[in-house]
Amino acid sequence: MVENDEKMREKLRERLPALRVLIIDDNKFSRSLLVTQLASYGIRDVVERADGVEGLKCLQQEAIHMVLLDYEMTPLNGAEFARLVRRDPSIGNPEIPIIMISGYSDLAHVREARDAGVNEFLGKPVSADTLYKRIEHTLLYPRPFVRTEKYVGPMQREERTPPPAQSGKSSVSSVF
Repeated sequence: MVENDEKMREKLRERLPALRVLIIDDNKFSRSLLVTQLASYGIRDVVERADGVEGLKCLQQEAIHMVLLDYEMTPLNGAEFARLVRRDPSIGNPEIPIIMISGYSDLAHVREARDAGVNEFLGKPVSADTLYKRIEHTLLYPRPFVRTEKYVGPMQREERTPPPAQSGKSSVSSVF
């Protein structure tokens, strides 16, 4: 099993230069930092957009393999963008992997992102190593895609409730 995982990781590293990533963030410095991090993994085909509306237009017109997305933007925030991507018939690939990277990493924002259909959530600032591991995991171990009346997106991981001794505290191991 470990040997097979390593072979899959090696194959992924070989394929990363062919990956086309869309970064949507209203902060130019944040976009630049992500572009630099992606380049360090061999990903150089990166499209940048400053807001969700422009990001949607890009997904409607171009072949993109993954989206890195901020939460706090106007006129669409990251969760609204993800909901539209998952449900809009004009989007060619509604199952595209979406990783939200946000300074708003409190439980309410993480839950909102999860419920909007985001694959993964990372809090800012994010290290190059952490981002790489999340991209790798998202691509190597995709969760089944679910379509219901209330939810469209990757199958959600179960939310764990805190043990009774900790009641009153907000403790969630993983909401993704």
